[in-house]
Amino acid sequence: MNKYNNIKRILRNQIDKGVKSLWTFDEEKKEFNYLYKRFDDKLKIYTPQQLIDKLEEKVKENDSRN
Repeated sequence: MNKYNNIKRILRNQIDKGVKSLWTFDEEKKEFNYLYKRFDDKLKIYTPQQLIDKLEEKVKENDSRN
């Protein structure tokens, strides 16, 4: 089973459509936040491409641990 399929589909769709968006990823809670007008200084902000890259990195890390 490929992890994060749904969020990656959303991100790729935004990239394909040229949507200007920002995301945060709370690694402890494994939660994604699409930023509208709310910003949180505690969480790193990602573009869709950056978040896809981060998720791919996380999948590889998890796979190497198993």
